[in-house]
Amino acid sequence: MENQNPIIIDGHAFRIPTNVPSRYRANCSRDFGCFVTGETKGLNILEVQERGLGRGKFVEMAICAINQKILTFEPNYVNEPFTELWGFPVAGEMKDRFHPKCSELSTFLIHRQSQDKLKGLVESFSQQAFNSWAEEGMPGSYEEYARSKAAEAYFTNIFRFELTRQESREWGAYYYVAISTRKPATELDEAALKAARQVYESETQGVIYCQDARLVENEQMCLASMPMPQETPQALPEASPAINVAATSSTKQIKSGK
Repeated sequence: MENQNPIIIDGHAFRIPTNVPSRYRANCSRDFGCFVTGETKGLNILEVQERGLGRGKFVEMAICAINQKILTFEPNYVNEPFTELWGFPVAGEMKDRFHPKCSELSTFLIHRQSQDKLKGLVESFSQQAFNSWAEEGMPGSYEEYARSKAAEAYFTNIFRFELTRQESREWGAYYYVAISTRKPATELDEAALKAARQVYESETQGVIYCQDARLVENEQMCLASMPMPQETPQALPEASPAINVAATSSTKQIKSGK
């Protein structure tokens, strides 16, 4: 399949950055609680806003890929699991930078509590797929059925990621990324979902869109630094994940961590 850029669907255009990914960060510290872009080290929230590096407290996206990564960002995160998200923003300040009929493939990471929220959402999709399979008389392979239902869930819903304040006795105030879904409500939503599905299908055929070379290198270094696992007695095989949609990372599941 040819690498189409931009993707044009129903009078809407979706740009794929070709050199440096359009990457953002969900800054969950108590003094921020917003998405940011660019170099913000040493800046406070006012300086970030003055320099135009803030991107608001939420983004709504048509999701293209959800990848699992083991990454290090010293000194706070060493060989930690992260979830890498790729999609086309349709609402929020990431989207507001573009013409109403345009968007751009964008990416950011979530971890820890935010990952747990995504896990819960994925599990709800899994339960719905299982119930549907049973209601329809358990046709064919459950794994194939679940993959089909997963695609239906991911490419018929807009995902909302919102920085939400939390209080902790141990850590005080901080933010995590709350995650919810809604049905498409605008022509842009519908076109973005079609573009997201096209990106996903292209990647299954070897056309890579959703890859950040910096994170690939980071993960390779993390994996190389980790001790080899000890041999353990043979155990029963683990159950296959209920929702398993191919993605473009070392772990190609659309299932998540924090």
